[in-house]
Amino acid sequence: MFRLERRPLGLFWEQATRESWLNDNSTPLTDDAVLAYLTENPAFLDRRPEALLHLVLPGSARGDGVVDIRDFVVRRLKDELREMRDGTDALIQTTRINMSLLNRTHQAVLTVLQGDEKGTLGETVADDLTLLLDVDVAALRFENAGRLPARSAPLATLPEGYVDMVAPRERPIALRAQAKGDERLFGGGAGLVASDALARLEPGNGHPPGLLALGDRHPGAFSEEQASDLLSFVARVVEHCVRQWTFGDRPGAPG
Repeated sequence: MFRLERRPLGLFWEQATRESWLNDNSTPLTDDAVLAYLTENPAFLDRRPEALLHLVLPGSARGDGVVDIRDFVVRRLKDELREMRDGTDALIQTTRINMSLLNRTHQAVLTVLQGDEKGTLGETVADDLTLLLDVDVAALRFENAGRLPARSAPLATLPEGYVDMVAPRERPIALRAQAKGDERLFGGGAGLVASDALARLEPGNGHPPGLLALGDRHPGAFSEEQASDLLSFVARVVEHCVRQWTFGDRPGAPG
């Protein structure tokens, strides 16, 4: 991790006393000794430009319309260092957030797989994904069309055509900054929803389409500008699990 920090020149002087050019540690640090060190190390300020921030530069007589170039250089250096610190802090913060999201997504996928093994995928999505993905409501829903596998029937609350309306094939992820919760999608938690993220599911094998839906009580929690790759990844895993439900339920289906 890189962070550019201001270091008082006192720390530099303390370090300087340990340099090879000061053989006798008992020798007091004088202006001549500092000058000698800087003379022997002309690149010091290149390596440690923040030292300039702690120096008092000598004044100079200036008439009207005369600008001291040293003031300009110091101000520019201060601005560059401030921008560097701010940029570094922002990068570190963004990296931490991204790592946290990635870790939570991985945990969500493992939880989904475990829920499917137990035959409780719908409950797992509703109960566990809310905590893991930091949302207020999560739901797994399908259209009530055709012949549904037994495990899908309790989750088939959407009318035919609903999925195409909110998350068509050409845009399978819908991130809505402003949304009114639909009871057919979020059930009893619909009243909490002010922003939602919908991922289209197409299990195939004769199964109707569905949605993995996440709802948040804060408007703007989701927006079209946000990346959707992690949500898409979770949705593909859920879709894979649901696809297995259709095997063996239809005449001539494998396994």
